Order: sequence, then structure tokens, then C-alpha cells
Amino acid sequence: MTDTNAPFRVLSIDGGGMRGLYTVAMLDSLARLFGRPRGSEQLDVGKGFDLITGTSTGGIIACGLAAGISTARMMQFYKEDGPKIFHSPAPNGKGSNLCWAWKHRKTAANDVAPLRNALTRIFHDRTLKQLYDDRNIALCIPAVTMSNHQSRVFKTPHLQQFQLDNNQKVVDICLATSAAPIVLPLASLPDPDVNNHVMTYADGGLWANNPVLVGLIEALEIAGQNQPIQILSISTCAPPAGEDIAASEANWGIKQWKVGINALETALDAQSSGYNFMAQKLIRYLNRDCQIVRLPPSPPPQNAVEHIGIDKAGDTAIRVLTALGQEDAKNARSQAMLNESSDNKCLIDIFSTMPPLQAGEH
Repeated sequence: MTDTNAPFRVLSIDGGGMRGLYTVAMLDSLARLFGRPRGSEQLDVGKGFDLITGTSTGGIIACGLAAGISTARMMQFYKEDGPKIFHSPAPNGKGSNLCWAWKHRKTAANDVAPLRNALTRIFHDRTLKQLYDDRNIALCIPAVTMSNHQSRVFKTPHLQQFQLDNNQKVVDICLATSAAPIVLPLASLPDPDVNNHVMTYADGGLWANNPVLVGLIEALEIAGQNQPIQILSISTCAPPAGEDIAASEANWGIKQWKVGINALETALDAQSSGYNFMAQKLIRYLNRDCQIVRLPPSPPPQNAVEHIGIDKAGDTAIRVLTALGQEDAKNARSQAMLNESSDNKCLIDIFSTMPPLQAGEH
């Protein structure tokens, strides 16, 4: 499948709802910064990798890149469709959270139609197999099967035994991986191979918000025996997190947990750091050349923190997430050019060999 003399390259993208705008802004800027010296304004980021794994909003980005959608088009998706998708964000005040929860006590806070419509404009009716046949980029997209609460990974047919998801529509897989509890409805998808059979899924961030281990395990299965593995892992710019809680204040109820939103965001943040630590620890014990580069995000400025969240899509969020992604890309490239560390050399190698986006691509 791949040239075993070249590294097997993996892109891993965290979940985080609207914060995915930060991720595509960073990738877009990195591609431009590395592409301009080569005479190319837009690089084909998806083609820079043999395998892309992404969860929730990261799953949408992963599918877009694998399909040849430009990072500029993905940024447009967040900026134009984000406010429609997250039209009823959870408020920040405790009292107002209870009112918001009561309003949405029987249904998810946001309707799925704006997200489905936006995804359909991007992917149309393409299936996972069609996407893989067109571009030869492997995909692994985590979700949760609600019928048994089991983890689920949608996969392209990049190995002979992976044929189960061939006819799944890319739009449906994006809906499944991004069905964040409370925020969006569960994704009930028709089984393309069985008449009148529907499966229901929840957000993959419930178990793999940072899918770096998914990517690592899949790479070990796909890559040649002696082929080096390089993994670029990117987060979605979580605001500064954590609370200084006195023992007398530790008996939290639904107010403090913001009717579940705070619990969800805490789980997402904890997974992102925990899975990165486990993956870095694991590769030390692998008897092969394997490297994971995690690009550290800058936190949003203090006066913008309340505007940043998985379901916050206001003007401030869009402006700050875009600016932070662009600035972190500049810093990452500058550090890479100045410091000859192993991680920096890996980043340079990935983007310096990334092909230009061909005319006719989105």
C-alpha cells in the first residue's frame, strides 16, 4: 500500500466541537507557510498522510482532508455554518444554565439539520469506499454504538478485512462521530447493506477524544515491518481548565456541572492529555522507529475564555480561534526552522513533502 522506504505518516485530530476551527486554521497556515517557498499557496494536506484519524469535529476535518477538501474550504464551513449548527449554546451563568436545561429537557439543544445540510454540500453522496478509491488515504473515525455502548471505529477498506463500512456515506459517519450528548441529537443511520435496519451512534469523544492511540494501533497494522511511523497530533484549543475547589465545596450538583456540559468538556480535556501521555509512553517500548509530534495549543486570552467552547460559535469565538490557529502555526514553523530537534525535523519533513492542491480540488 505504501512505499516502505518512506515514513508511514498519520494525522490525528482531537474532538472539540466549534473549536475545530482552530485546528483547520492551524493546518491552513502551516500549509501556506511551508508551501509558499515552493510556489504553492495551498498544499494538499490530506495527501501528506497515509492515514488520518479524527474524532467528532476532528472526524469531520479528517474526512474533509481525505476527500481533498482544502483547509480554506473547511475554515469556511466553521465560520459560515458553525453559528447555524450551534444556534443554542449553553450559557455560562449557573442560573441561566438551569433555564437552558429546562428548555431542552426533552431534546438536544441543537437540531441536526444545519449540520447535515452543511456536510452534504461538502461530501454529497460519497461513500467511504469511493473516497478511498479516489484518494488512497486511510481513515479511522471513532464513534459509540448506542445499542451496546461499545466503541466503534469506521474504517476505509485500506486492508482486505475492512469491508464493513464500504457503503457508509461520509456524511453519516461525520454525524455519528460528532453526535455530542446534550449538544446534538444521537445519529440514527440506515444500514446501507440491510433493509429497514437502523443503527444509532453517539460522539466518539466519549471514549477517544484524542484518537492518537487509534492512529498508532492502525499504523502498526498497516505499515511495513521496518517502516518508520510518524504521527502528527493536533488538538482543538481548549480554554484554560480546572477549578480550585475547597473540600467544603466539593459536593457538586447539576449547577456546578453546568447540567452536564462541564462534565462533558472535562472528559474531553482529560482524554486529550491522558491519551497523549499513554501513546508517548507506549512507543518507547515498541521495537521500531515511531515518533509522535503533538503541537501544543496556546490558550485563548482571558477576556475571550467565556466565548470559547464546544458549542460557542459567536463572532468572538470565530475571530479568536482563527487568530490562535494562525499564530500557533507561525510559532511552530519558526521553532522548527530554528531548532533542529527530532520533533521539529519531523514537522518540516511532513509539510515539505506535501504535494500542492491540484486544480479542480475544493
